[in-house]
Amino acid sequence: MSKFDILLRILDQIRTEGVAEGFSSYGGNATQPEAIIHARSKAYIHLFLKVKFGVLGFVDRETYITDGTQDGGIDGYFIDSASKLIYFIQSKFRTTEEAFKSREITLKEIASMDIGRITSGDTNDETGIPYNGKIQTLIRRIAEIEDIGRHKYRIIIIANVRHISSAVLKNLTGGFAVEIFDFERCFSELVFPVLTGTYFQKEDLSILLDLSNKNAGAKINYEVSTSHGSCDITVLFVPTIEIAKIMSSTETPY
Repeated sequence: MSKFDILLRILDQIRTEGVAEGFSSYGGNATQPEAIIHARSKAYIHLFLKVKFGVLGFVDRETYITDGTQDGGIDGYFIDSASKLIYFIQSKFRTTEEAFKSREITLKEIASMDIGRITSGDTNDETGIPYNGKIQTLIRRIAEIEDIGRHKYRIIIIANVRHISSAVLKNLTGGFAVEIFDFERCFSELVFPVLTGTYFQKEDLSILLDLSNKNAGAKINYEVSTSHGSCDITVLFVPTIEIAKIMSSTETPY
């Protein structure tokens, strides 16, 4: 069995999960090839959200899938409040192994992403037609972020990109950072982790602490003189049980 066949099995398992949750659009059979292709395309985004962001529940992931008519060129998104990053996803699933490995995304497809309009709060495309409901929800969620000025945007392209320079990519996406997941990264960072059960290993553990009352809690505080001047150093003691609670709340499969 090839790597691509394994990928299809994983995507079809996600489709089965979707049907079980009441999303009939993820179904289809041998007499509905177009329906299967479309369902696998969305399942591909589900796989990315599951492995890279640890969104384990199908229904939870589905809220981030925007692919469809009037999607502004955005197939999915994710808002990481801890790292203050907002990800916009464009994915191109290919139906055959050869196409999956060789076919590239086009400049037109990348340029179709209305990142600037959506991040500015525009609810219509440049022709005045409203974006779909999922994009409207995304626009509203961005508008509701209180410290939006501290957030950064990042573009995720899940497709082969070989003949487009980084500078061109940045220009096409409004100057935002772009990360590429080609077929090789798909196999190594999406398929393989699922097979080994090691997907979603969060890089950083974030613990929010209230330091408004400096006299509270177990800590050590002292002043240190350096060649650049003096500075205060505070060492905080965090109970292990609190770290366990935080890790448990992230739904990380340890």
